[in-house]
Amino acid sequence: MDRRTFLTVGAGAAAALATSTAQAQGMVLRPGEVLRLDRPGLRTADDAAAAALVDEALVAHTGAADPVEALARYVAPSDRLALKVNALAAPGHPFRPAMTWRLVALARMVGVPADQITVFDQYPTRMTRSGYPLRDTPGEVACIEHARRGYVEREVAFAAARGPRRALRWCRVIDEATAVINLCVPKDHDLCGVTGALKNMAFGVIDHVREFHPVIHHAIAWVYAQPQIRDKTRLVLCDAARVTYDGGPQHLKHTRHADEGALLIGEDPVAMDYAVLELVEAARARHGLAPVQAGTRAPRYLAEAVGLGLGAGPEALRWRRVDPDGRVTAWTPRHIAG
Repeated sequence: MDRRTFLTVGAGAAAALATSTAQAQGMVLRPGEVLRLDRPGLRTADDAAAAALVDEALVAHTGAADPVEALARYVAPSDRLALKVNALAAPGHPFRPAMTWRLVALARMVGVPADQITVFDQYPTRMTRSGYPLRDTPGEVACIEHARRGYVEREVAFAAARGPRRALRWCRVIDEATAVINLCVPKDHDLCGVTGALKNMAFGVIDHVREFHPVIHHAIAWVYAQPQIRDKTRLVLCDAARVTYDGGPQHLKHTRHADEGALLIGEDPVAMDYAVLELVEAARARHGLAPVQAGTRAPRYLAEAVGLGLGAGPEALRWRRVDPDGRVTAWTPRHIAG
């Protein structure tokens, strides 16, 4: 670590401690906020441009002097850092690996040891098809499916009429992590309308997901509210280079995508999912499809998440967008119900 990086980390250490302490108490520090950085052509941009956009997003969101200082507000050198990617829609719509590896590099510059950083998702084949090479070598950054490390059972009474009757099986990666970065993508979902930040974590770190499908809206919010997720997740980035607006969440023959050319960043997973809903609904409107909010797939889990204190509802959203020239304006929802 060079002198500039050392000083940068020192400047952000107090902010990082305050952030981690508050989030360990289940607090969203900046409720309702989502920052959208527009980059037309992002989907076909090279890896260097994608990585540079991560730096820009961190600085713009935090107001820090540089991306290392920005990330140091969320991650401390002592943390065991887990980066939860979404590779379910491989190969058509995963969170871009170049962005993930840039966050890993920044965490290393913050001072997090390589062997305390894990990039992970559920399914090994989806990860490799998305460009995430699986590895679990001592002393190095791990990139694994969560079954690789196994599971830890925690007895929790699920407060629903139907659902699991046994202990939740948390993947060991999330159980042992002290800080988590949630890396999601905006997608249509065949059961719950849309999927973004909340479901990426809630159904992406436990073993028996199918048991929750009969009560999916309640389960998404309830599982996210457990301390293994709520108290550890520091930051959310959403790779909106494209949007899956129909036939999601997987990448199938009938799945339809639209280029969006944006990267979203925030701390509030509910505000982020309302932004995902806005993107999906806008794309559906452009292509002549009925809104998901009007049908049986309406994402009721969002209201449940607000009720559990996980983030802000529509009336409290504070979205901003940054155009390619650096101009910042309000991003006003036009396609979601208030």
